[in-house]
Amino acid sequence: MSMKLFPVPLLAAACIAAVLVAGCAGPATRPAATPAPTPSPTHAPESYSFDQTNNGGTYPVTPAAGIQLRLPENPTTGFSWNLSVTPGLSIVNDTYVPSDTSGKLVGSGGIHVWFLKVTGPGDQGISGVYRRPWEPAAANASVYSLSLIVGESPCDTNVCTIPTVPSTMPPRYHVYTEADSSGIVHELPGDTFGIRLQENPSTGYSWNLSLPAGLTLTRDEFIPAVTGSRVVGAGGTRSFTLVAAESGDWNITAEYRRPWVPAGTITRVDLEGGFFGIVADDGKRYEPANLDAKYQRDGLRVAFEATPAGDTMSARMWGTPVNLTLEEEIPGFSLGVVVS
Repeated sequence: MSMKLFPVPLLAAACIAAVLVAGCAGPATRPAATPAPTPSPTHAPESYSFDQTNNGGTYPVTPAAGIQLRLPENPTTGFSWNLSVTPGLSIVNDTYVPSDTSGKLVGSGGIHVWFLKVTGPGDQGISGVYRRPWEPAAANASVYSLSLIVGESPCDTNVCTIPTVPSTMPPRYHVYTEADSSGIVHELPGDTFGIRLQENPSTGYSWNLSLPAGLTLTRDEFIPAVTGSRVVGAGGTRSFTLVAAESGDWNITAEYRRPWVPAGTITRVDLEGGFFGIVADDGKRYEPANLDAKYQRDGLRVAFEATPAGDTMSARMWGTPVNLTLEEEIPGFSLGVVVS
């Protein structure tokens, strides 16, 4: 009986064909997975904040940057900002933030905040007119303008270099507002920080700031909401710049009131069944016969005016009997500053 011999190459080829058609006996070998590409480093876009102090300025910004614009506004006067932007900018959102949520600051107004995004290159701009929307724009209307130069991105695939901030850019130190009242913040010795509070001097009210020994006031200025013309009741911002001169726990207080109106503190006196009196800032004590119930709170700061209560005598012998002709709560601001 004869046996046929097949060449080895031919046998191997037949085996390979069989494997392709029916598969080989035994476990199959899976091809190695293609490794996922390593993602390139990403960098958050720059963000910039501008306000009325930057009116008329020109600033460089990076592509896709986020922009926040804050301008004082007082809708109680009927005036509001009408904002326009060039095609390379997009308004993402806007909101109005009242400076006083309690409604106790007469004519205080608030801040209109816009959130924008840079969407195109080149020279871009923001412009606004402060006016009553139902009236034609007046020739002397207050305006706001901001020029932005959109440059090359400072970031490549591996390195992101933060551009040098020009001296005209908004301050990079911490700035605190009414929203931070009653809070505690931390600053390093020698740090500069700011406090900005809404103020409307046209009403006669202004902020009276009291500072501890460890904090130094370096600048105090009023920044009007609009420039270039006088808008009745527009108000603005009281800007305080301070330095954390000494380490320690310090407390800043401020009161919003008319400086020529006497001020004092409501005091609960436990005599003759108890009553509420006023201890004025000059130390004098008064027994008001007509103190409104809503002001009968121990420790409440009030502005008041009074007339003597005639020949009325008080058996308590605590203070001078008076009839109040004016009584109003004094809005306050306080901030704890830990310097360490």
